[in-house]
Parts: sequence; C-alpha cells; structure tokens
Amino acid sequence: MRIAVIASLLPADTVGGAERYVAAVARSLAERHEVVILTGSERGRVDGLDVVRLPHLPHLARGASSFGKVVWHALDQWLPPVHRAVARELRHIAPDVVATHHPQGLSAAVFTGIAATGIPHVHTAHDLNILCARSSMTRNGEFCGGRCLDCRIQRTIRGNAAKLNLTRLIGVSRYICDRHVRAGIVAPEHARAIRLGAAPGTSRQRGDLDGGPTIGFIGTLSPHKGIATLLRAFDRADPSWRLVIAGSGSCETAVVDAVATDPRIRYLGQVEGRAKDAFFDGLDVVVIPSEWEEPATFVAAEAAVRGIPAVVSQRGGLPETPEARTFRAGDPEELLRAVRWFADDPDHLERASRRLLARRTEFEWSTHVARAEAVLEESAAEA
Repeated sequence: MRIAVIASLLPADTVGGAERYVAAVARSLAERHEVVILTGSERGRVDGLDVVRLPHLPHLARGASSFGKVVWHALDQWLPPVHRAVARELRHIAPDVVATHHPQGLSAAVFTGIAATGIPHVHTAHDLNILCARSSMTRNGEFCGGRCLDCRIQRTIRGNAAKLNLTRLIGVSRYICDRHVRAGIVAPEHARAIRLGAAPGTSRQRGDLDGGPTIGFIGTLSPHKGIATLLRAFDRADPSWRLVIAGSGSCETAVVDAVATDPRIRYLGQVEGRAKDAFFDGLDVVVIPSEWEEPATFVAAEAAVRGIPAVVSQRGGLPETPEARTFRAGDPEELLRAVRWFADDPDHLERASRRLLARRTEFEWSTHVARAEAVLEESAAEA
C-alpha cells in the first residue's frame, strides 16, 4: 500500500507530541508500506523517507502579540498555494490513501487539496484543532465549548473542508471522537478511537509500599499541565511520600523552589532513553493533573505498559486512562485523596498493577500501529 502522510511540522521543528507521533507512525508504517511525507517543515526528515515540502505559514512564535496571533490564525484558514501543491503532489504520488495530522500552518487547504483528487482520506485528530483555534476548547483553565468567534470561524471553514472527502477519523480517545461526531465532522460509524501506545519498558508488579509511595509527574512544566496543583497537593502529603518530577517548561522555577524546601521532592529535568525508563521504574503511581481538555497522553500509555496505575484529572480524554483514579482539575485536596486511594491500601495498587500487566500488549506501540494500519487499509479498500 502506498501512503501519503501529511503533517504541518516534524520533530525537528518542535518537541510536541503530535509531531513525534507523526515521525514514529511513518517509520512504523514504512516497514510494510511505501510512505511519502508531505509537510510544512523546512528541515524535518524521518529516517530516509521521501519528504515533499509544502508551502506554509511561518511558525507562530510563542511570544507573538495578540494582534499577531489574530492575523496568523486568519491567514491559516485557507491558503491557495497549499491547496494547489497538495493536489499536484498527490496526483503525482498516486497514493492508495492519505493520512493527515495537524493542519496548523497549512490551513484547511490540505483538506480541499485532498478532496480535489478523490483519494481516500484518514485524519488523525490529536486534539480539537479542527473545532477550536486554540485546539483545546479551554479558556482561562475552563472548558469554553468553542463558542468564541474565532473558533466558530475555524470550525466552519476547517470542519467543512475536512468533511469534503473524509473516509475515516481516528481519535486518540473516545472523547476526541465524540467531539468531532457531535460537531458533524464525521459519522459515528466512521470515527475510530485508538488509544496511544508506548514502546515496551521495564515492567514490574506494584504494591509494595514499604517506606511510602513514590508518585511521579513527567511532561511539560506549564500551568495548563497542572504542575502547580500537584505541588500544592504534595505540600499536604504524608511525610513518607516521595515525588519525582521530570520535564521542562515555564514552571520550572516553581519546581526548583519546591525541591529546595522539601527533601521529599526530586527534579530530574528532561529525561529520555534509559533515564526515562529508570524514572518510570521507580514509581508506584503516575499523576497527570492537566487543567485543559487533554485529548490523551503518551504518559498514560508509558505508565500502563509498565504496570503503573494513574491518578488523572477529569479533563478531556484522561478519564479513559486504564486503572486510573480521577479528581476535579485544579483541586489539590481531591488530587491528594485520589493518590491516597492507592497509598492507603496497597491491595488497591497491587490489583490495579496486576490488571495492567495482564493487558500489557494493549498499550504497546505495535498494537496502536496495527490498529491504525487496519483503518488505513480499510479506507483504501473502499476506493
């Protein structure tokens, strides 16, 4: 099968999860299929795969002014050069199916360009980008429902463009699928929720809490990820508890200050490879305290495949995390109670860990790729 993968950016441009996903899934699919990547990335490459550069908007700087953001998002609605380039390149490549990801910076012209060719199209929704200009349906930490004017405009333009030739939609959670179905982007029978997967790591049975539990956080250290709520909760945690934090971001100073005043807290900075595996191996429970409509996280899969239960906020797709206890986002007392459910009764922790290990293959990256591949093959067969 020949597959054209279209994505705005690649890992060379940003450390975002969607970009890492695109590179990983393209590599995995290329083991059995012919894969070509069409992208707005100017320098990104994926292990020798053919890469076609598309016209695109310049990357939106994190510190851009409000006016600059408004102008950028207005331009990002539909770019004629992208429409022409996508249609031209797809006719030349002649793939059996097109797999799209984040269109930010390429605009809805990606979707109209695909529609012009009539090639089967599978879109993977990593978030609510088609429905919301901020991709999160969150304003000031609260769910806003996409009622803002800029969101309504984007939902109309991008949503209608996506519907033109959408064969299947893959959502990284049932929550993401449901939002797109309710918005009329795709029919329920054509939306598939496929949980993210992780590479097999060091797994072991949790449950022995001699000396107290070790809880962990890994990810971007920013307000919307709930790190401040976790630190406030840990202030009131039992003296025997330990907290290990990995990652980087704007809240790093707050984490460093917490470490300086509380010997129970360790901060590892950014971890990868063996250091990341060691981080997970030392945990009893992972905490994902997001304060936005989190679609899904690789962290949940990375923990589950290792047999680590989770405590998650009730936002977005997080409550779908296997063997997780939920709490109200932004509430340190509820977060603390959720962790205590595991910490005060090691049997709870042991049983949850055992169930995760029994289902371990469900959470592996190879399982995720096989499920996504099946959707692509199914869509191509309908042509």
